[in-house]
Amino acid sequence: MSCYYNGAGQRFRLPERLLEPPDCWAQEAPDAAPDLTFDPEGHVYRLDGRRVPSVTQLTRIFSADPVQKGGPAELATQAAAERGVILHGYIEHRLRGGDRESCELPGGYWRYADGVDLFLAEHTLEPMLVEAPLHGEAEGVQFAGTPDCVGLFDGVLSVLDWNFSSQVQKTRVGAQLNGYLSLCLCNDIFPGALYCVQFLPDGTYRLYPAGTLADSFYLCLSVYREIHKRHPRGGIA
Repeated sequence: MSCYYNGAGQRFRLPERLLEPPDCWAQEAPDAAPDLTFDPEGHVYRLDGRRVPSVTQLTRIFSADPVQKGGPAELATQAAAERGVILHGYIEHRLRGGDRESCELPGGYWRYADGVDLFLAEHTLEPMLVEAPLHGEAEGVQFAGTPDCVGLFDGVLSVLDWNFSSQVQKTRVGAQLNGYLSLCLCNDIFPGALYCVQFLPDGTYRLYPAGTLADSFYLCLSVYREIHKRHPRGGIA
């Protein structure tokens, strides 16, 4: 494993088999490098001890309508979340050179794994970052997030988002991908394409290219900034 520091002073560990880091990354830590931590339990990022919003939190304004607590829709959402966590681990295992036979999955998930293997067989993917937390700032908002994968996809440096839901919330996913694109740009990484890959229970997948105009993500930043702006005492800004 090689350690590098990007232009923002953030530290990465890159396996030797992965892509070379950008030329502007260094192997010596800069002075006063910011400290980014992530608590997966509460999905909370902290930058130098101060909580910052995540791409997931910022794009929540595009989530589907609230579901009834304990109802079928909530149970389906919980099942999709559990499936996503386990199968994200499977993809990471495969991208880091692991084979199918050495991975254990619940029986009902192997057809999704078939879709992952099919995707990897039909495309070339050389990962640069896999589940690597990033931080940055845009529109006056500091934020953080963890793209599923950044790498050379069919010859183009791309951000990829893995999806195991029965339906893709396209507006929110597009905003998330553009949020990760913004984080990449803040960290001297310059992707040329964004994709959502939906893996299906029949062992296939769907590939959704996403636009890069970032209008929806900038809207999320604007809403966050308005919600958290300071008002004068006795008045409204």
